[in-house]
Amino acid sequence: MIEKISIFAADIDGTLVEKGGYLMPRTKANMQRLHEEGVLIGIASGRPLDKAHTINKSAFWGLGFEFDFAIGMNGGDLWTKETDEIEHFYQLSAENVRKIVTFMMPIDCNIIIYEKAYDLIRARRVDDFILMSQARNHSYVEYGGIDFLSENATGKIEVQCHPRYENLIKETIAKNPSPDWTTMVTYRDEDHYTIEFMDPRIGKGLALEMYAKRRGIPLDEIIAFGDLENDISLLKKAGWGVCLKNGSDEAKAVANDVTDYDVAADGVGRYLDDHWFRGR
Repeated sequence: MIEKISIFAADIDGTLVEKGGYLMPRTKANMQRLHEEGVLIGIASGRPLDKAHTINKSAFWGLGFEFDFAIGMNGGDLWTKETDEIEHFYQLSAENVRKIVTFMMPIDCNIIIYEKAYDLIRARRVDDFILMSQARNHSYVEYGGIDFLSENATGKIEVQCHPRYENLIKETIAKNPSPDWTTMVTYRDEDHYTIEFMDPRIGKGLALEMYAKRRGIPLDEIIAFGDLENDISLLKKAGWGVCLKNGSDEAKAVANDVTDYDVAADGVGRYLDDHWFRGR
């Protein structure tokens, strides 16, 4: 464990909360305690950033304070409280979006582009994932084919399908390599599999390092929590990276530690109790 925590950064789904859920009691209490002690608190998500659904999650969770920063689009977006602006890094060009969408079309999957965060989403079709997103985020969604989906540059392309298509997707990606994009799995359960395309330079760790440098905070004073492949750069960049018990093998392999409890059992909060606040 690091000797000083100046920044706390954590993924949302599967780390701080179950998808679409609320903070568990210990996690909430310990985030509040860290804030009271002067620690900068931020989220690092694959989600697009907007006020209603990501930046203002602190209010939704009843934390009683604003986040100091928010990382979105797997590191392609960075919002800071000081500027109240969202920066975008290394977006996929419209040409590369077209290439990716074209070779993914033969697969039974949905293809999703966040045009204006959750306020305007472009998608290939209506499916259960889109309907759940609309119910949860009140998203406005428009539908279309290759031309429609690839009109503009974007921070990421999200591909949703049933897990039975995972191997086919991986084989298709392997047949269409490019130095212009990379992929990572961002969600997996018994009914849904999510893999995302983005610029290879993008990573949550990139945005975290930018934020820390601007604040003059060394990386070894950062604790970060995550659970899946899109959290790997976050866990590696932080001075102390912790993977949730429910996390992927890939994320666990790069973490400094793994929680004893999963997200549903208040994993982050219990870890802070046992490894940081105990005896203090």
